Amino acid sequence: MRANNVRPYNAVTRLAASQGGQSPERRFPYHTLNLIEKEGAAMQNTELRRRARPVLDALRTLALQGRTPVLGLRKKSCPYHSWDTVQEDPATAHGWTPFAPGDAIGGVEAHYCFRGGITAPAGSAGRHLVCLVSTGATDIWNNNNPQFLAYLNGALLCGLDVNHTEFDLSPAAAEGQTWQLGLYTYCNTPAQDVFLKVETAVRDDEITGLYYDLKAPYEVLVQLDEGDTNAIGIGRYLEKALDMLDLRDPYSAAFYASIAAARRYMKEEFYESFCQRQPVTVDCVGHTHIDVAWLWTLAQTREKAIRSFATVNYLMDRYPEYKFLSSQPQLYDFVRKDCPALFEKIRARVADGHWEPEGGMWLESDCNMASGESLIRQFLHGQEFFGREFGKQGHILWLPDAFGFSGALPQIMAQCGMDWFMTTKMAWNDTNCMPHDLTRWRGIDGTEVLAYFISTKDYDKRPDRNPKPSFNTTYNGLLNPRQVMGCWQRFQDKELTQDVLQCYGYGDGGGGATAEMLEINRRMEKGIPGAPQTRLTHAAPYFDKLKQHLDETQADLPCWHGEMYFEYHRGVFTSQGRNKRANRAAEFANLTAETAAALAESLRTGYAYPAAALHRNWELTLLNQFHDILPGSALGEVYEVSQQQYGEILASDARITDDALHTVAALVKTDRPGVVVFNQLGFARDTVVRVACGASGITDGGHPLPCHAENGVLTFVAQNLPAKGWRFYPFADAEPETPCAEVTENDGGYIIDTPLYHIVFNGCGEITALLDKEAGRELIPAGYCANELQLFEDRPDEYDAWNLEKYYRRHRFALDGAARLTVAENSPVCCRLHLERAISRSQLVQDITLYPHSRRIDFATHIDWHEQHVLLKAAFPVDICADRAQYDIQFGSIARDTHTNTSWDEARFEVCAHKWADLSEPGYGAALLNDGRYGYDVHDGVLRLSLLRAATYPDPHADQGVHDFTYALLPHLGDWRQGGVIPAGYDLNAPALPLAVAAQPAGTLPAAYSQFRIDAPNVVLETVKKAEDGSGLILRLYESWGTRTRAALALPDDAAAVRCTPMEQPLPGEEAVQHSLPLMLHPFEICTIHVQFAQ
Repeated sequence: MRANNVRPYNAVTRLAASQGGQSPERRFPYHTLNLIEKEGAAMQNTELRRRARPVLDALRTLALQGRTPVLGLRKKSCPYHSWDTVQEDPATAHGWTPFAPGDAIGGVEAHYCFRGGITAPAGSAGRHLVCLVSTGATDIWNNNNPQFLAYLNGALLCGLDVNHTEFDLSPAAAEGQTWQLGLYTYCNTPAQDVFLKVETAVRDDEITGLYYDLKAPYEVLVQLDEGDTNAIGIGRYLEKALDMLDLRDPYSAAFYASIAAARRYMKEEFYESFCQRQPVTVDCVGHTHIDVAWLWTLAQTREKAIRSFATVNYLMDRYPEYKFLSSQPQLYDFVRKDCPALFEKIRARVADGHWEPEGGMWLESDCNMASGESLIRQFLHGQEFFGREFGKQGHILWLPDAFGFSGALPQIMAQCGMDWFMTTKMAWNDTNCMPHDLTRWRGIDGTEVLAYFISTKDYDKRPDRNPKPSFNTTYNGLLNPRQVMGCWQRFQDKELTQDVLQCYGYGDGGGGATAEMLEINRRMEKGIPGAPQTRLTHAAPYFDKLKQHLDETQADLPCWHGEMYFEYHRGVFTSQGRNKRANRAAEFANLTAETAAALAESLRTGYAYPAAALHRNWELTLLNQFHDILPGSALGEVYEVSQQQYGEILASDARITDDALHTVAALVKTDRPGVVVFNQLGFARDTVVRVACGASGITDGGHPLPCHAENGVLTFVAQNLPAKGWRFYPFADAEPETPCAEVTENDGGYIIDTPLYHIVFNGCGEITALLDKEAGRELIPAGYCANELQLFEDRPDEYDAWNLEKYYRRHRFALDGAARLTVAENSPVCCRLHLERAISRSQLVQDITLYPHSRRIDFATHIDWHEQHVLLKAAFPVDICADRAQYDIQFGSIARDTHTNTSWDEARFEVCAHKWADLSEPGYGAALLNDGRYGYDVHDGVLRLSLLRAATYPDPHADQGVHDFTYALLPHLGDWRQGGVIPAGYDLNAPALPLAVAAQPAGTLPAAYSQFRIDAPNVVLETVKKAEDGSGLILRLYESWGTRTRAALALPDDAAAVRCTPMEQPLPGEEAVQHSLPLMLHPFEICTIHVQFAQ
C-alpha cells in the first residue's frame, strides 16, 4: 500500500485566467497570507469543525416538519412470500388485528403485513409530504433488522430498511388527500422486541438542500489537515454561509430568508466559483451486493432482491442521473418469477440506459472449488439469461466478494467473452498486500485479461502515523467524501490513470444506495477542492474508457501470474464437508447424465434428450456454488435446503442416466447374457464395477476376468473399457477364486503382499512401510506412518467457519481410542481391510482396498462426527524430495512451493485442490486423491488432506453427523504426468456404469463402441452435451499436462466437427471436418467443439 503517494489537491495554485476573471485574492483571500496569518486561519478552521456539526444536526432535524403518527393500522401475521396479503381488505379478510403505536412485533423468521389509510395532515397542502417508517434499529449492517416492502395504493413502491426509512407520498400534497398504505414486513429477532413507528412529515426541500450544500464540503474539510490550504479555503465559505443563518425562530420569515441567502451563496460562490474540475475523478457505480445465501436463507434472498431492486427503481424516479449495476442473473430470475411487474420496470430501466446488468456469471460463484465445467456453465447460463431478457451480454466478471480466484479463470473468462475482472476481496489478505490495483492477469495457459481491484476505503488522514495501516477495501462503498477520498488514496497505480472506480451502496443483505448518497454526489461532482471529483457511471463504459486510455498511453501494465490465492478464509476448503461432497457428486452426475443422454439420442435410438431437466439440474448446481454456500460459511438452514436440492439433482441425473443407458443397452447385440459397462469418461480404462446379477463368472469375450461373487453381486475388473462408450462382457461359469494378496497377521495389524506392493499396516490402519515392488523403493520414511489421522485444535480468532489459522498446528490431540483392523475380503479383484476406530468423540469406519491391477490404495471412509472446533487431517509422509507439489484445479493443474522461503509461500499453509495433489521427483512420485475434499497442504515431504472441521458459527451444528467420502494414495512411476494421476482422479470420482442384459441377438449396436476418442493421453475429453440451440452436440476437452500437443479427435462416421467458443458461438476461420478433427493445443488450453450429425 502506497498511501503516502497521494497527490495533493491544491486549487489555490490555479491561474487567475482559469478563475472566471476573478483575482486570486478575491477567490482565495488566504493565498498570500504569511505564516502567522495561515496559522491563524488554521486555528479558525479547527473551531469551524466543531461549530458546523451542531448546525448540520439542527438543519437535518428542521428539514422534517410536523411529524404525525399514522393511526388505525391493522396487522396480520403471514408466511414467507405472501406480500399479496397487503392487497386484502382488513375489514373483511380473516386474521387482521388492530395495531397501535407502541405495539411490538418480531420473532424468528417472522413476517407481518400492515395496512391502513394515510390522510394528509393539516398544514401539508402544497408541500412535499413523506412517510417515515422506523423501528428504532440503528446498526446499519444488521441484516436481521426489520425490512419492508412498501405499497402505496396497492402498487409496490420501494423497499425499506434501517438505511432506507422514508418515501414520498406527494411532492405537493392536496388538502385531505388520502393514500392506502401497505407494508410487507420481515423480522428475525429473538422475541417481539421491535417497535414499529409509521409517521407522515413535510420534507422541506430548501432546508434539505442547504443541509447537503454544507454537509458535502464539511465532510471534505474534516478529512483534511487543519493547515491544508484547501481546508482553509473550504472553511472560509462554510464560515460565511453559517454566519448568514438565523435559526433562532425556525420556520419564520427571517429563518427562511437566511436559508435562501445561504443556499444562494453556496451555489454561486462555492459550487459555481470555488469548485472546479479536479485532476482526479472517482467514477461511481450504484450497486448492492446481495449474498444469495449467507446469514439468511434462499427464501429471504428472494425478498431481499425485490426490496433492493424496488428501491433502485424508486430512487431512479427521484434522481434521473442515478446509474446502477447489478450482477447475478439468478437474482433477476427470482424477481422475474416472484414480482413480474417490477421485473418489467427493470427491463425498461435497462433499455433506457439507467440499469446495467453485468457480471458474467449466473451468480457470484466460488472460484476455488467449482469445477471448470461449472464455471463455464456459470457464464453460459448467465449470459444466456441477460441476452434473452435484456438483449445485452456483458464483458466484466464482477466478483467483489468471492474467496480467491483460480489460475484457470483468465482463460475461461476470455473464451466466454469476458475482458475485465473486478474484485475487492484480495485486499482482505492477512499477510501480503497485492502489489497493484490495475494489472494484467495471466492464467496457467498464458491467457491474459485485465484485472481491477476496487480501492474504496475510509480516507486515512495521517497514514504515515498509522503503525498498522489497513489495506482492506470494500464493495459496500458509501458515496461520501471520506470514502471517495479514500478510494483514490488507497489506489496503488496512480501513474496509470487518474480515473478510479468506486461501487457504492449498502450491501451483503442488499439495500443499495440512499438518497443522501445521491445528494452528496450532486455536490461532489462539482469538484470540491481537496477531494476527487465524482461522476456517476456504469462499469462497462468505465472499463472501456480505461482500456482505451491504457492503449493510447501504451501503459506498461504489471502482470499477476497464476492463481489469486486469498490469504484469509482458508477454512472454507473444508467447512460443511457434506455439501462439498454433494457438489462434487452433482458435477460428475450432471456430466454423466448429459453424456448418456447425448449418446442415446445421437445413436438414433428414439431417446429424446431431456434438455429442460438437465438445464434445471445445472442451475441448481450453480446456485449451490454461490460463494457463501459451497465454501460452508452460511447458516445451517441454508444447508438443509442445499442438501434437499442436491438430492433432487442426483435423483434426476440418475433417472436420466438410467433411462438413456437402458435405451442403448437394449440395442446392443449380444449372443448371451452379460453386462454392458458404460464409460462416461474420455479415456479408455480398466476399472472395478459391481452389478447385481446373480452370475458368478465373467469374461472379456475370450478370457476370464478377475471377479468375485457375493450375495448376488458380481464384482469384476472391466478391462479395455472404451472412451465415451461401452463394452459388453458375457457371463461365464465361475472360476476358482484366487486371492490377490498374501496376508499375514502382525501385532494387531497385517503384512500384505500384492503384485504391486509389500505393505505393513499397524492396528490403527496406518501404513508403517510400503515397498513399491516395480520401482524397488520404500515410499514411507523410516519411523513415520501414512494414513495417519491427525486431530488439531481449530479455533480461529474470527470468522469461525471461514478461517483456518496457521497456529492450529501448535496443538495436536493424541488419538488413543480403540481401533480394530480385520480382513474383509481377499479375492481376485481386491484385498480389503476393515477398520473401526474411535476418533475423540466420533466413530470412524474405513475400508482400505488394494488392487492387483491398479496402483491405487483406497480409503473409503464413514465417520459419525461429533466434535467442535477441531480439524481432522489424513497425513501421508513420503520419501520424495521435491520443492514443489502439483495440485489439480479447473482444466489443468498448478505447482505450489512446499517450502516457506517467502511470506507468499508461508501464507499458503492450506490450499485448494480438486481431485488430487501430487509430490514427485524425477522418475517417481505419489498422489493423494479424493472424491469430495478440497483442503490440502504439502510441506516437508508430507501430503495432507483436510477431512473435516467443526465450526460453530454461523451454523452451531456444522458438520455434525455422518459423512462418507473416499481418499486414495497413488504411488507411481514417473511424475504426475507419466504416473497416470489425472485418469486415476477421474476414475475415483466417476465409477463406470454397468447394466446386466439378456441375450439380444437382434441388437443393432456393436458389443464395443467409442463415440469419441482422442489419440493423446494428455488431452482430456470431459464434456459431451447437446448444443443449447439443439443443433448437434458440444464437446469440451483440455490439454492437461501443460505441454503443447498435436492430437486428433476421432468422430462417428456420420458426424462433422468444428471448434467454437464455450458460449457455443462459431470461431472465425474454422471449418467443419469429418472423421477426425486435428487439434493443436497449447499448454492447458480449453477447446470446445461443435459436432453435427448427418440427417
